[in-house]
Amino acid sequence: MDYTDKSKEMSFKERVKLVAIECARTYQDKFVEYDYLVCSEAFSDNMYQEIKAERNNYLHLIGVNTKLSASDFFEKCLTGSLIEDDFDFIKRGQSEKSVKGSVRQKITVLPEMLNMFDKNLLAEENFEKNRICCLFATADVKFTIGFAETGRPKSLMRKNQLNEEKSKPVELVLRKRRDEVYYTQKIVGDAAAYEKYKGKIDKYIVQEKTS
Repeated sequence: MDYTDKSKEMSFKERVKLVAIECARTYQDKFVEYDYLVCSEAFSDNMYQEIKAERNNYLHLIGVNTKLSASDFFEKCLTGSLIEDDFDFIKRGQSEKSVKGSVRQKITVLPEMLNMFDKNLLAEENFEKNRICCLFATADVKFTIGFAETGRPKSLMRKNQLNEEKSKPVELVLRKRRDEVYYTQKIVGDAAAYEKYKGKIDKYIVQEKTS
């Protein structure tokens, strides 16, 4: 949903609430219910990283302050029951203006991030930017998302923040449902990319039977 034309008609807090609610179902369907195996030459050792997002990570992607638990915040977004009194922009050690600026950036690119596998992605290992440190990050021209060692989303930023010399294309992405053992769905990459990385990811994929 595009809120650009409506932004002048609603308060910033209302806009944040609407984006948080609007994006929650897509986040649930694409990231909570599935894990992803991302393959790139940017990853020096194994040439792959896993993405394992949780319901509790959604609050961090929105960036607001709340007295709700991260799980309860997501549940209220998912059910459409989040109200403006549920959150604010007051965080210790940060000005309200700074927090609002960060939230504004996040809700602008969150819809783009939720469709990240439809884009030409780049990856960088051991990503660092200002005070942000992540095991790895991926980006297209509109956003950068950093991931912790567990594969959970850790930070969401506007534009491509990766180091041009260190980043390399994401060539293969496999997907599996959260309750499955093996990655069986190829959503990014062709047969050549699969063959290139197959030896590195053999423990994550169903082995071909030989006669």
